[in-house]
Amino acid sequence: MASDDKNPRSPAEFRELLREVYEPPEVEEEGKRRQRRRARRQARRDAKQNRKTTVKQVLEEERAKEPMHPAGAAVIIVLVLAVGFGATKWILGDEKPQDTVSVAPSSTAADPAAGGSTTATSTPSASASPSASLPPVDLSSPEKTAEGWARVYMTRSPPVDKEHETVVERAEPWMTEALARNLAGNEDRLWNNLISNGGVSTVTTVDVSKADEELGIDTPLRVWREATVKTAIEGYKKYDKTYVFQVEMTRDGDQWRVSRVMGV
Repeated sequence: MASDDKNPRSPAEFRELLREVYEPPEVEEEGKRRQRRRARRQARRDAKQNRKTTVKQVLEEERAKEPMHPAGAAVIIVLVLAVGFGATKWILGDEKPQDTVSVAPSSTAADPAAGGSTTATSTPSASASPSASLPPVDLSSPEKTAEGWARVYMTRSPPVDKEHETVVERAEPWMTEALARNLAGNEDRLWNNLISNGGVSTVTTVDVSKADEELGIDTPLRVWREATVKTAIEGYKKYDKTYVFQVEMTRDGDQWRVSRVMGV
């Protein structure tokens, strides 16, 4: 029975086709009984196989003529995407990308020397670098030299300075090279005490006077002076502290520099 390739068969045509397929062929009634039974069984097997093949062909033809349903198209798309994702995972592996973390300096932890500010509850005076308020280097007299050295050397901020050597370097213009090396190469108990208190030392006043004559009398090349330094300590504890130093100064040309200190 013929059918248009572009139009699906009608239900009546489909039933007629199945009826023709299911009709077993006639078997010749000749020969012995056993041969006839064998022939009928073979005929039934052939007919059954033919029916399966024909029905499969008919269903495939009918499906090919019907337009694809949207749901069917969605299923196919999902399958394609799943296969593609699986291939990508197989090729690239299952590693997760490295997380990059960008760390920016906080405005509350910026270096005070660079114009930022450091927030510390126990050390409010650490908001400014000690080197930002250095007095001018005046080595014209023993008194000026002693005052400048004491003010700079006793202004200390461990959160900013980090180490005692920084304080020594800051006061180096008022000292001889030998004294600077000596102070930088030895521990300073005043620095250690300041760290243990979590504090910052700010100089409030410096008084310079004549030293005890037992230390020596003034000469054109060497003198002794007593420097009394008052400081304000802010840390775990807030208090005022006064330090008294016996300072020896030597003359180099028209300049005086600190060459020895007692009381550090």
